[in-house]
Amino acid sequence: MKKLLLLFAVLLTAMISANAQSPTAVSSTSDNTVKAGDSFTVTVNITKMDLSCFAQYQQKMPEGFTATEISGASDNANFYFENGKVQYQWYKLPIDRSDIILRYNVKVDSKLAAGKYQFPGFFSYQYNNRLGQVDTQLTIEVK
Repeated sequence: MKKLLLLFAVLLTAMISANAQSPTAVSSTSDNTVKAGDSFTVTVNITKMDLSCFAQYQQKMPEGFTATEISGASDNANFYFENGKVQYQWYKLPIDRSDIILRYNVKVDSKLAAGKYQFPGFFSYQYNNRLGQVDTQLTIEVK
């Protein structure tokens, strides 16, 4: 019985350690309420742990929102805004740190109807020849 409990404790510790080592990603703004015609900045904080592989961050924009790169705020990634999606791509993630910060500007169409808009996103990466993904969600209210 003691061996079984010890084995259970070792397995539980290993599972907790594995979850603690997973990358995280959060997208945010300083204010989630904007007026039609205004702009705001989105900040994405990614904790990549020790990953140094191919990776990308992607966030879908609802119709009526357009994104532009902030010069120097892409953390060595290639920035794209195509088909209503923001994309950052790294052929190899920076290895000198575990945290990445991305920033980009979003313009709200002046004719956009008031309401809440969802901006789903994800950080995807390769690790040990397997794909991993961390989802993000941002909600903006247009007044």
